[in-house]
Parts: sequence; structure tokens; C-alpha cells
Amino acid sequence: MTTTLTLSGHRSRWLFCICFLVVAIVGVALVWGSQALLFADTNDFQRVVGHLYLTPMGDGVHWALPERPFRMPGNPELASHIFTFAGWVQRFLPGHVFDLSRTALAAKVLLLGYAAVLGWLCAAALQRRAVGWAVFTLAWLVTFFMAHNIGMAQSFYAEYACLIALPLLLLGMLATRRALRMLCLGLGAVVCGLAKVQYFYWPLLVLLCLWLGSRWQQVLPDKGLLKLLFAVQILCLVPLLIGKNAGLNAYHGVYLGSYMVLTPAQMDGLQVPAERRECIGVDAWGNALSGPGGTQVQHTQRDCYPVTPKLGKGDVLRPYLHYPLALWRLARFALPSHFTVHYFHVFPGNYYLQRHAGGAQPVTALLLRMSDWRDRIVTPLAPLFLLVALALFAASRSPRAGRLRPLAVGGLLLALLVVSQVIIVLLGEGVRDMSKHLWAAQLALDMLVLLTAVQCLGWLWLLWRRKAAPVAQAAATA
Repeated sequence: MTTTLTLSGHRSRWLFCICFLVVAIVGVALVWGSQALLFADTNDFQRVVGHLYLTPMGDGVHWALPERPFRMPGNPELASHIFTFAGWVQRFLPGHVFDLSRTALAAKVLLLGYAAVLGWLCAAALQRRAVGWAVFTLAWLVTFFMAHNIGMAQSFYAEYACLIALPLLLLGMLATRRALRMLCLGLGAVVCGLAKVQYFYWPLLVLLCLWLGSRWQQVLPDKGLLKLLFAVQILCLVPLLIGKNAGLNAYHGVYLGSYMVLTPAQMDGLQVPAERRECIGVDAWGNALSGPGGTQVQHTQRDCYPVTPKLGKGDVLRPYLHYPLALWRLARFALPSHFTVHYFHVFPGNYYLQRHAGGAQPVTALLLRMSDWRDRIVTPLAPLFLLVALALFAASRSPRAGRLRPLAVGGLLLALLVVSQVIIVLLGEGVRDMSKHLWAAQLALDMLVLLTAVQCLGWLWLLWRRKAAPVAQAAATA
């Protein structure tokens, strides 16, 4: 008996070592291959890191550091402060350059760790061991390292902070230990909520999902955690209140948003002057957007933004309060063209994701191909995955759900992030640069697809065990 247990233990350890080695090799290959992927600057880097006085060196990766000290960020978003810290660190590294591949590597190391822990939590939920952990970890690595996701790691965009914090939020949703949940959800909510103005409400959404989950699944809520998230939400209102681009965003939210789908009679109802109607579809830089989803773009000499009366959040909401179906019409107008992982900047074909020399080129090509497959298969089925996530959350009320319950609440959070981001983006800047503004929604959708698949496997396993139990009992009594 002892010999049998010893041999079984040895086999388990060897199996885990083999699985760990496979995961490590794949992880290194993904990091190496993804180093050739980056998101190109479309003059937005200046808004995030203009205070660092960096000088581009031509390859999109290396930026010369200035001799003078950095100044304080003029942007309240957390990403500016993250890159400021990275800039100070890189002053002490060889070359006297800000090397984006270094900040990308830091993000990728975090993602490797997140994938390992999320894989462990998913395997535990399905009561799987080494092989299950390896399979789920590899699945999370694929999710994070698809080209359209991991390219953001090598950029100065504010979404960088979301890339390193959204998986942490999900980890906190799935964790069972209270201290780990408090740490992951608190830190993740702070980083995500302060990363960019359009994510300001995320802590409240996490709080809402936890509260709904406890009520629906008939368990006691963690009041301390809810209070922590409420405090974080108050903090995350600061960028929304003091942001410097509110007027510009409001202009785009109106003239490249609701006004693009209102009828002349509805415009009359809102008392929009005729001379201002000529600015509908024209952004602050004179680009006239028309056609399906505003994807037919022509540069004009119109100077609409400076001569238009300053707009605020009330002006953005006003058309929708008068005509509630306008938001639905705008979504139908915009999403077919902009809900894609082939992110483009205003002009179709002006893609953010770029590939340069270096790295493991076969792996890079595979990551790009996986993004193509994702856009062809998953993107059209996004509504289906959202509905399945809601159905799995509804099913989590059953006592049989057991360890699948945290996954159901995590799926609810990701589904609500996708839907709410579409609404926030349409309100915030309309169709201008919409595909890139939906980057976080696409990352949440990728994570939701995998989490939904794990839950479906869990329910299939529960059903199989339920059917197999009478057969095994009958065989035992025979």
C-alpha cells in the first residue's frame, strides 16, 4: 500500500514538472515572439508622456531621454505616472533611452504570472490537477498574447495600465481567500479606474457584481470589501472631474455621435442651428466622417471645433434624453465597422498594430494569425457569449454550482464591462477612433470567452457525474 502511494506521488510530481516545463517553454516563446508587436503612435503618446520630453528615435520602440528632469504629469490618468516611474528607472539603465520593450517585458511577466494563477483557479474549480492547470494556463496565455492584446504592452497608451490590471481584477473575483480578494480587487480597481477617464466607473461595477452575486447565490456579502470598493470609486471620480479634454470629448460625442443618426425633424426638436449642422461628422482636426460607421473619411478645411460653443456632459446626454432610441441607432450604425480587433485610427487601413523586425518571427506570425481567426470567429458571436455569461450566472443560484459560482460572477463582470464600454465610448467620443477606444472591451470579451468555456466544461462534468452516479451505485450493489 505504501509503495503504491509513493509511486503515485512520484508520478504526480513528475507530471507537474513536465506540465510546468511545457508552460514555461510556451511562455518564453510567446514573450519572445510578441516583442516584434507594438501599437503605433497617432500623436496620442504626447498626451500621456509629453511631460517626459522624450524624443523618438525612429523605430517606435526607442525614445531618447532628456537631460533635464521630468515635470509632473499634466494628465490625471494613472498611466502617465506609471510611465514616469518607468522613465526614472530607465535613466539608470544602459543607453540613456526609454526602451518600450522593457516596459512591455514587465507587463508580459505579470501576464505570465496572472495566467498561471488563473489557470490554477480554473483547474481547482473543475477539480483538475497538473494537466488541467497546464491546459488552462496555456489557454490564458493565448488569450493575453494574441497580437491585438499584447501589442498594447509596447506603447505609451493609457490602456497599458488596463492590460496589467484587468486580469488582476478577474483574479480577485475568482479567489477564495479573503485577503487575496481584498488585495487583488482593491489594487486592480484602483489601477483600472484611474488608468483612463473612460474606465472611471469600473470599481462601482465590480461592487455591483459582487453584491448581485451574493444576493443571487444566497451567500453573505463581504461588507468590508464592498466598503473598500466604494472608497476606490470615490477616488476614481477625480480624473473625470478634472480632466482637460472634457470639452473636446463632448464635441466628438455630439457631432460624431448622436447628431449623426438624428433625423432633420429631431434636430429641429433639439433646436440645432442650421450652421452647426454643417459640422456633423467633422472632427476637431477637420476630418469629415461619413458612410457606414463614419469610415469614409475626407480631410477638409472646416474649422468647426473652435467656433462651436463649448459643450459639456449635459449636452452629450441631451439628445438621448429626448430620443432614447438614438443610442440604439448609433450602436447599429457604428459597431459593424468599429467592433473589430483590427484597430484603426480614423482612416480605415491606418492600423495601430504594427510589426517590426526582431523576436521569434514564426511565433509573431502565429499571434497575428490568431487575431485574424479571433475577428472572424469570436467577434460576430459576441452577443451570444454575453447571453451565455448571463445564463451561467443565472444557473449559479443552484447549490450544485459549487466551485463554479465565483467564475459565474467573474463572467458577469466581464460581460457588463463589454456592454458598458460600448455605451461609454459612444457617449464619450462617438465614432471617432472608436475601434481603439473599445480595446478594453475586446480584452474583456477574450477573457469572457475562455471563462465561459471553463464554466461550460464544469457544468458538463457535473451533469456527467450526476448521470454516472446511479450506474456506479448499481454496479457496487450487484
